Amino acid sequence: MIDPALCLVRPAATSAEDVVRALARLLHGRGHVRDSFERAALAREKRSPTGLPFPGIAVALPHAEPEHVVSPAIAIATLATPVVFREMGRPAVKLSVSLVVMPAFSAKEQAGAGLSALIERLQDEALRARLVAAEDAASLAAALEV
Repeated sequence: MIDPALCLVRPAATSAEDVVRALARLLHGRGHVRDSFERAALAREKRSPTGLPFPGIAVALPHAEPEHVVSPAIAIATLATPVVFREMGRPAVKLSVSLVVMPAFSAKEQAGAGLSALIERLQDEALRARLVAAEDAASLAAALEV
């Protein structure tokens, strides 16, 4: 179940770093991640970009290694103005991202399977459209649950 307290609808963000920091702080504030998570997520994004060039609505999945996680959770943000993330597997390519999903997985096995399942779900163009159209945190959380 997605916690609406971990959902941001159109936050004031002008960079990928702004969004990563905001989502990491939500996860930290709810006790899901350690103090080190935000710094680790930013470092990991620089090292291994997470932008996905889905048709219509590009997505980013910034995250940190399981040792920075206390309990599993997912934070999500929709952006009124896209921010630039580099593409996963092709870091020279820059994507304008409107949907950022930050998984916090607590075990390596869970991280691998969970990340794959999340990417598979986000390939659904109708789901991405519902997510970015959400008007509030509760609607955003509910759209990801469907």
